[in-house]
Amino acid sequence: MADLDPSEPTDTPGGAPPEKVPKESKLKRRRSLWILIGILSGFVIYAYAFETTDVNLDKIKDETRQVQLVRVLRALARPDLLDYETVDTNVDLGYMIPCPAEGFSPAPIEGDTVLSVDPTCADPRAEVTVDGSGFLANEDVQIFFVPPNGTELRLTIVRTDGSGSFLEQVRLPNRPDEQIQTIRAETRLNVGSIFNPEYVEDEEGNTVRSPRWSQNAIDTLDKIIETVFLALLATTAGTIIAIPLSFFAAKNLMRDVRIPAIQLGFAAISIPFGVVFGLLALNWTSSLVAGLPESSLFHGGMTILLAWLTKRLLSLAVTAPEGPSRRVVRLGAGLAAALAILIAGQTLALFAELGGTWFATTFPGLAFLGDFVATLGEILAAAFGVLTAIAGAGLFGLLGSKLGYATSKRVSNSTRTLLTVLVMAIAGGLVAVAFGQVVAWLYQIEDLQTTVVIPFAVGALLGGFFSWRGLRTGSLGAGIGVYYASRTVSNTMRSIEPLVMAIVFVIWVGLGPFAGALALGLHTVASLTKLYSEQVESINTGPVEAVRATGATRLQTVVYGVVPQIVSPYISFTMYRWDINVRMSTIIGFVGGGGIGFLLQQNIRLLNYRGAAAQMLAIAIVVASMDYISSRLRERFV
Repeated sequence: MADLDPSEPTDTPGGAPPEKVPKESKLKRRRSLWILIGILSGFVIYAYAFETTDVNLDKIKDETRQVQLVRVLRALARPDLLDYETVDTNVDLGYMIPCPAEGFSPAPIEGDTVLSVDPTCADPRAEVTVDGSGFLANEDVQIFFVPPNGTELRLTIVRTDGSGSFLEQVRLPNRPDEQIQTIRAETRLNVGSIFNPEYVEDEEGNTVRSPRWSQNAIDTLDKIIETVFLALLATTAGTIIAIPLSFFAAKNLMRDVRIPAIQLGFAAISIPFGVVFGLLALNWTSSLVAGLPESSLFHGGMTILLAWLTKRLLSLAVTAPEGPSRRVVRLGAGLAAALAILIAGQTLALFAELGGTWFATTFPGLAFLGDFVATLGEILAAAFGVLTAIAGAGLFGLLGSKLGYATSKRVSNSTRTLLTVLVMAIAGGLVAVAFGQVVAWLYQIEDLQTTVVIPFAVGALLGGFFSWRGLRTGSLGAGIGVYYASRTVSNTMRSIEPLVMAIVFVIWVGLGPFAGALALGLHTVASLTKLYSEQVESINTGPVEAVRATGATRLQTVVYGVVPQIVSPYISFTMYRWDINVRMSTIIGFVGGGGIGFLLQQNIRLLNYRGAAAQMLAIAIVVASMDYISSRLRERFV
């Protein structure tokens, strides 16, 4: 074909320029080359993957493995759910290992059941033929070798034919002895019924062979119920913590939260003092409450009275009359309300603990209800301590921010600049020292220069840098910092498998479902925080902007503009997480975290595949049932 000359016109369809045909051909060749490279790369990758994962089809063809596989599959197909009362029948035949010089002839067996071994004596590990007749038709017969000490060594299990006979070759154990030993054939007759486990006969005198629930089935039911409620507690606790955290981990809510650098520095310095103040106030009120009578009725009445008083004080703080003393009245009412809340929280916890203990003692049949209330009181007391520290930190942080704002308004620009750099440097140093103390505790470092001096210097430099940036831009993105911190913590917690968490909690609280609930609860917090926050980030901005346009505060914007849009997906995610926790609790049980996984692991280790099949069946039923129930609930409420 003649070469195309760009200077000469060509009659191409649509008047396309002459260069287009060579370009399209070049693009096709390049595309074909990339496809070929992709195929070759995939071939090499999968070849290496086969080599790494040791893919070997010869293992599949191995006869020994096939026999073992068939045995396991048949065991899994027969879950251990039903059981019978049994009557054991033993037929014993004398045997000698090795043969004595004068030979040996066992005593004949009297009765209809006959058992013989050929030869009548043999060397250790020899193969002999066991012949039996007169047994029940189509029944399993266990063949044991019994040495003089009486220990049964099972040789094999054989099934009789329709006439009750069998013929089986077995290998003798290495148990030589000068005394006469025993070859025993043992049959087990299933009798009894699910309602009456004793030996039962019908009107014609035939044995009734009705099954009953096996102990494995009873244990499986008990553990699967434990698993469901373990997952329920983990999901509930995780949801309660994840909901507020999800708002801090939502970028669209935290992106526009900005604060001047001087206010941020004063707030960061004030927060540790707020934590200490909150804990001191809690300890002081605890000493007051400890002196009160130990009566559940008294503490219940005190809680009601303090709740009423708190409501009146808060109302006074909001509706204080105008005047020169209005600020003093509001401050005094607020402090009194805070004190009342501190005392009321502790009296409520004591009321629950004392009342629950009294109820459990008075009504033993319903003791679990009383224990539940008492435990709730203990949880409330622990949670109230944490909330008090957080409230103190928030209050002092707010006061520090206001102090920074007031200070910046009363000083010159140069003084404000120097003060901002100084305050931010101190704040950065304190934060770095806090991290240094955590590292020192983890790695047992006692060098103050490593854990205090160097972290403070580095933190001060970072604080100075952020102060310069805040002075240049007018404010710092405190909200976006909280967002990244929340996301980092959430992602770190999600990257740790619940199995590892369960090991830690088993060491902390011991074996059992409580450790599993704590591990799953912690992982639930991390997972739901991510799912919830992503849902917040995908909301419609129209309602939020409309609420902001009315002059609403940030909290009111979240309550009226964000929450109505996320209720339905939050419910859906929570139900889905409960389903996940039920399935994950199976693995948690492998390390002692309670639930049905513990029982499943035991049966697998003991090679009791029929027992394990019952647990796997229970897990499948529960997961399928929860999937159906959650789908119906989502259709109804979401």
